[in-house]
Amino acid sequence: MAHTIKHKVPAIVKAWLKKEVGLQRKLHKKIARQMDDLAPKRVKWYEEFFGRLQNPKRGFNIHFTDRRVIADEELPKKPRRKDRVTW
Repeated sequence: MAHTIKHKVPAIVKAWLKKEVGLQRKLHKKIARQMDDLAPKRVKWYEEFFGRLQNPKRGFNIHFTDRRVIADEELPKKPRRKDRVTW
């Protein structure tokens, strides 16, 4: 076991931590719910972005004004997992 300094945590600090953890959990749930609600829009955003990468007039910027069109096989595949909130 690592060597640690033993100390006492005041009750007021423990109470603050408990309250803060509760607030953070609520905030996390709210953000996760909002992300789930945005999922259909996000799919459209991905499709629009990939469309711009494959558009001959736009493509992907390589250097300064050099652009190239991204082929279908170069685009990332959709992951099996859903998007998630991390904290």
